[in-house]
Amino acid sequence: MKDLIVNGSIYKDGEMKDGKYSILRDRFVDSSTPSDVEGTLIEAPINFHTHLGDSFISSEPEGSLEQIVGPGGFKMRALNQAPASVVKRSMKRSIDFMKNQGTLAFFDFRESGMKGLNLAPKFNDITGFFLTRPTTSEEIPSLLNKSAGFGMSALADHDLKCLKDLANSAHERKKIFAIHFSENKREDIKSLLDLKPDYIVHCIEVTDGDLKALSRSGIPVTITPRSNVFHGKRPDYSRLFRFGLTVLLGTDNAFITEPAIMEEVEFLYRYQRKLNRLSPEEVLSTVIDNPRRVISRLKLKMNQEKYLFFPDEKLTAYQLVTRPNFYEKIMVLKKGNRISFFPRKH
Repeated sequence: MKDLIVNGSIYKDGEMKDGKYSILRDRFVDSSTPSDVEGTLIEAPINFHTHLGDSFISSEPEGSLEQIVGPGGFKMRALNQAPASVVKRSMKRSIDFMKNQGTLAFFDFRESGMKGLNLAPKFNDITGFFLTRPTTSEEIPSLLNKSAGFGMSALADHDLKCLKDLANSAHERKKIFAIHFSENKREDIKSLLDLKPDYIVHCIEVTDGDLKALSRSGIPVTITPRSNVFHGKRPDYSRLFRFGLTVLLGTDNAFITEPAIMEEVEFLYRYQRKLNRLSPEEVLSTVIDNPRRVISRLKLKMNQEKYLFFPDEKLTAYQLVTRPNFYEKIMVLKKGNRISFFPRKH
């Protein structure tokens, strides 16, 4: 269709603004421009950390974080025993769920080397970046050819020289190197910085000195609040904001938390409200503004842009954060100069 001009409340550059917005031109337009619809518009959220391969697991996990998701733990035993068809089908269901929720893109950590990468299903109208984890050194070239890069578990799970080699290989190929950091216990910040990761995940058991070093390095941090609470972790995420880090949001293991990124937004806001409050706009930035900046910096390409449009509602950031599923929403896709949308249901 032709351009779609939305008149109403527009979330852009970290704040809600009144005005008229052109989806095709991706900017505000003059107030005299005729509008097509009225309501609230936000750019679609991005989920910066998933583990979708474990979507099929139905048993309640017991034990410590390490016993559940660590090497050789509950999750990896289930993955190693599951038929490929079951894993693939459950991944497809999770991806379709994210797409139908209005997620624009996701970053998935794929376990089990080439075997795990080959289980990624086909999908459309959502962009997936798959980060792999080699099981042998022979897999490294093929994995880098077919994935967005490497997504590794904790520093303590790997030989540091091996991690450095993987990081160098990824960066030489202009691919991503990401890693979990200080999720269960504090890890060595100098060893991490030597790897020059493109982003890290969790960053819970860290000192102020660690956060200062991360801030100076410009390394973005992805947090997963609902998963952390499940494992008994109660960090104050406002520390990351206070030290000026670029904070991203993810949903982590799908067998623990469904990959609903706006529910993660809601949880983060509520969790922090009486701890050290984060504003609704700060929380929205973790799934809208910050991910797009990091994706641009990493020179990654998304298949399309997506917006969430709430017809006939002039919503505040507070309403969007606290009631993400209460208001009717329409997903608007922009691919090149084409705009399409899921029709309004009556």
